[in-house]
Amino acid sequence: MFLFALVYTAGTVSCMYGRGFGFLVFAMLVVALIAECVVSKGSLSGIGRIVVLLILISSAVFATAQFRYASVDENRDSYMQYMTDEKSVIVWGKIYKTEYKYFSYRYYMTDCVAQPGYGKAFGRKISCGDVVVYCDSKSAHLGDYMKANGSIGLFKSATNEGEFDRARFYRSQGIDFSVNADSIKTSAGKHAWYYHRLEKLRDTLSASLLEVTDETTAGVLSSMLLGDKSYLDDEIKDLYRVSGISHILAISGLHISIVGMAFYKLLRKRRVSYTAAFVCSAALILSYAVMTGNAVSTRRAVGMFILTMLAAALGRCTDMLNSLGIMVIYLLWDNPMVLEYAGFVFSVGAILAIGIVTPVMSAPKGGKFWASVSIQLPMLPVVAMNYYELPLFAVFVNLIVIPALPVVFISGLLASAAGCFGVMPGKLLVFPAFAVLKLYEVLCGLVMKLPGATVITGAPDGYRIFLFYAVMSGFLVVFSLKKRAIECGLKEKGQILYSVQRVVCTAVLLAILLVKPKTAAQLDILDVGQGDGIFYRFESGTCIFIDGGSSDRKQLGDNVIMPFLKYNGIQSISYWFVSHADSDHISGLSEVIDSGYTIEHIVVAEAAAKEEAMEELLFKAKEAGIDICLMSKGDSIEINDASGSRSTANEEADGIMCLYPGPYDTALDRNDMCLVLKLTDGRFSGIFGGDISSEVEKKLVNEYGDELSVDFYKANHHGSRYSSSADWIEALSPRWAAVSCAAENRYGHPADEAMDRLMDAKCRILYTMQSGQIKYKESAIYENNRQ
Repeated sequence: MFLFALVYTAGTVSCMYGRGFGFLVFAMLVVALIAECVVSKGSLSGIGRIVVLLILISSAVFATAQFRYASVDENRDSYMQYMTDEKSVIVWGKIYKTEYKYFSYRYYMTDCVAQPGYGKAFGRKISCGDVVVYCDSKSAHLGDYMKANGSIGLFKSATNEGEFDRARFYRSQGIDFSVNADSIKTSAGKHAWYYHRLEKLRDTLSASLLEVTDETTAGVLSSMLLGDKSYLDDEIKDLYRVSGISHILAISGLHISIVGMAFYKLLRKRRVSYTAAFVCSAALILSYAVMTGNAVSTRRAVGMFILTMLAAALGRCTDMLNSLGIMVIYLLWDNPMVLEYAGFVFSVGAILAIGIVTPVMSAPKGGKFWASVSIQLPMLPVVAMNYYELPLFAVFVNLIVIPALPVVFISGLLASAAGCFGVMPGKLLVFPAFAVLKLYEVLCGLVMKLPGATVITGAPDGYRIFLFYAVMSGFLVVFSLKKRAIECGLKEKGQILYSVQRVVCTAVLLAILLVKPKTAAQLDILDVGQGDGIFYRFESGTCIFIDGGSSDRKQLGDNVIMPFLKYNGIQSISYWFVSHADSDHISGLSEVIDSGYTIEHIVVAEAAAKEEAMEELLFKAKEAGIDICLMSKGDSIEINDASGSRSTANEEADGIMCLYPGPYDTALDRNDMCLVLKLTDGRFSGIFGGDISSEVEKKLVNEYGDELSVDFYKANHHGSRYSSSADWIEALSPRWAAVSCAAENRYGHPADEAMDRLMDAKCRILYTMQSGQIKYKESAIYENNRQ
């Protein structure tokens, strides 16, 4: 069942990521199935019929997965064409999860029927996927049937590399769209009393935790025990993530085992029959899953637990990988897009590591350390794909964290229950959980201060991921043979060699993810809304950034710039140029400085360094240990090697040259004090002028003339009508230009007049408001990853 589940997964993958890759995986899995049968049979006699049968069954499973994916995808496309942003809609459905987050109530509905329309004119009713309804007040309960009247909110796709893709995330959850409700009506559904009591129990236990301990501890315990993240502190969540222990915040197999197995063993001690104990334990665990939100990882754990208990009730042995295979097929059949959900991949991957890697790599005499390594090592590519960085000390942290988790779980559960009857008993019972969680916080804080605690890897490509698992498979074969040799009597010498091989395996696999090939020159115009954010990597490897701010996108540094840098594996920025101190050019940079990301130099115009907003930014940079460089007309930073070297030479070389302003140039308008930079790197050249006006452009044309000619032009002042003058465009004669602005802005950017002047010059124009992130790499232009 496990290998058939992999075949089914390969069928889904072939539809999502390309048939060539899917069929390659399918062929490899069929070979593995045949090899497994040969090994089990012990000989090749009579294997022909089995091989034919396996090929036929595998082909049927593979085709079924493809059919299911195509059917679900086609059905979704058939009704989503009628769903548009802000369109009026009436939705009916059953509430399966309630949540309070960001000062609003969220109701997740399933078995939904939608009736989209305009104003009071609604069309026909359409069956659709799950829907999340946003409401200002708590007006409904778990298990209720709801009718919501409001406007559709489609989830936005990511427009920059590394940015969180809301559309992809919610689709992986089976949720099609959201509804901002103007009015809702509810009615009690079948068995509503059962769901209402579960919801009340969860809310009571959550409120109890807030009574018996501080809000930070209560938030962590509510997330771990009840699946309620309403009070989870974002800083604690990020600290756990970068330390490699965020898995403890999810309802997973450990929680299910503690609750279910404890109850099962209690019933068996009371001489309850296997069958009765199984039924009662399954009912308890299913109720716990519903109460905590029934997340994908929870459903996987609950399903495997029920299969384990069923095996015991039937007097049969359980097999972890077969149980996992059954649940994988079930979850992918229910929603094929769940394969893109990180929680599903992490949940399944951890069980695979425990079932396949740990028995080989941690024994004999491997100890807890190698057991921890064997679980986390196979998950490294998955971590890199989702977070673009690796917590290198997570193995050591989890050696302390995981053994103490039952203490946290049991203490928190007892405290939440006791707190319902009295605060003092709850305070006493929650103390062990409080102490352990504080230990976690201190431990993670200390680890994060160590050099190399987290290493930015970038998003690994398919080649590196395939190489990683191919090499790991080879090592596992060697380890398996070595293990048998040791068990046969080759003791001391064999064990030492085995330990050395495990160290070599770990080092090689880390090197595959951490060692990056030499990259080509790369220019990226990020989609920051109304603002500017420009990245350039020279052929030598030196990375620079120009501006980085937005007037309409909040937390730009945390949500756009930092994810982009990590996605591309950028460990540091050598020079960060600031054209001027308007918020739409520096808001994100300020957040990047606060994050502690490595910036070697911040470069500003010498004439504008004393301006108040600029002084505030430079003070923050100095506090962070960043070197400040003042630039004036004629200065240049030559990039001749990986580090770059600063020069005042006027000759044009690979690097950045300042064209304006001079050290004593002054202007009443901050925009006219912008740094104007010309970038040269081999055959590529570009010009970046911030928000300068046509008056400054005229000065530059008169002074530099034909020397301004470049390949690329970042349109001044977001395409304002008061910039990109005809003489300026003629002097630049760019082959292509990029306009960075929001689709809706109060300035009227980009102006038709400015764009007409660019088009008259036969310049290809790209807009971030239309294309998202724009990438220029290896003589090709990519708009939001589409060439």
